Amino acid sequence: MADNGSSRKALSGIRVVDFTQVIFGPSCTAQLADHGAEVIKIERPGVGDLSRQFGPYVDGESMPYASINRNKQSLAVNLKSPQGMEAVLKLIDSADVVVSNFRQGVMESLGLGWDEVHARNPRAIYANGSGYGPDGPIGSTRKMGHDSMAQAMTGVMHVNADSNGVPRRAPIAVADISAGSLLMEGILLALIERGTSGVGQKVEVSLIDAVLWMEAWGIATVANATAEADHLGNPLDGGVYMAADGYMVITGLFKPNPLQSICEVLGLSDLSLDDRFSSVDLMTENGAELEAIIQAEVEKQPRDYWVSKFDAVDVLCMPVLSLDQTIDQPQVLHNEMVVEVPSNKPAGASTVVQRHVGIPVKLGSTPGTINSPAPGIGENSREVLAGIGYSDAEIDEMATAGVIGIG
Repeated sequence: MADNGSSRKALSGIRVVDFTQVIFGPSCTAQLADHGAEVIKIERPGVGDLSRQFGPYVDGESMPYASINRNKQSLAVNLKSPQGMEAVLKLIDSADVVVSNFRQGVMESLGLGWDEVHARNPRAIYANGSGYGPDGPIGSTRKMGHDSMAQAMTGVMHVNADSNGVPRRAPIAVADISAGSLLMEGILLALIERGTSGVGQKVEVSLIDAVLWMEAWGIATVANATAEADHLGNPLDGGVYMAADGYMVITGLFKPNPLQSICEVLGLSDLSLDDRFSSVDLMTENGAELEAIIQAEVEKQPRDYWVSKFDAVDVLCMPVLSLDQTIDQPQVLHNEMVVEVPSNKPAGASTVVQRHVGIPVKLGSTPGTINSPAPGIGENSREVLAGIGYSDAEIDEMATAGVIGIG
């Protein structure tokens, strides 16, 4: 939700040094920042997070970058400079959490691996996101992780094949976002445990593991059923039909005889008494016929008509919305999941506010808030360095030497 003035936050007082970029890591640290953690984003001077290169742009700012970097501070620093690395290490000394999602070996090559960080600051949680895991046949290589690689490796692209059987990438960042949420979960678990032991620990989450967790139901079916078993499931679960004004989805589950209820709404005789559809297996076997019968009735009325009719008999039904319809859907707006965020631009810019996704986890006593837009590269370099003891003269010298970038 937008800022409601509440000063209490669940993660107030937690300092996060954030080496993440693109989607996986930043989606994790965005959630930490929304709930009060001080997230200091480490970026390359003049370049910043790789996601800054992705459009569309508004007033020169990448909207994909802005979407998951709100509430953070940006310290632009050259990690290959001894003076820059010294500043980062001083910052880590005061950190509760260090997060990265570089490919394998990058943090270690910088002298910022688990062993080095833990030796300097035993209380720090060291969270690492990877494509495939920290070791193993692929994890031990330097192969870059990516959402599309995870989807290919875990069956997502296969199950999302087109009508010709050609596998397709799901056009949303299913691996990145799910892995980011699990990485946040691991950080929170480690912070809770640190309250007992006083010592930080390493947290590992990979893209492929996150997707496999999302597929737990399907994996249990495929891994334990016979090879001949049909894994398509119930054809009443998630059937998509064209109504008079667009697509809608019907899910007939959680009732003793959902097909009977669907037929009641459609004005059809009870197809559950038909030998072709009298069991789930038979409905699956004759799914094309069943779908054709339902489609012939659905197309006679608009979606809102059917939603109200199916709601009345407790059968799930919903219009299929495009994303531009979703962002103005009344329930979405009521949940404050599309909110206005102040633009990080000077007077005269074309936009004063931007619309971004809201905060999905709602806390009653310590709600998360969006207090600031995504920072410019190095926008907070001066204040971050001043906070760990650097004088104005030292900061100016570092800026002149190109060790740091200043907003």
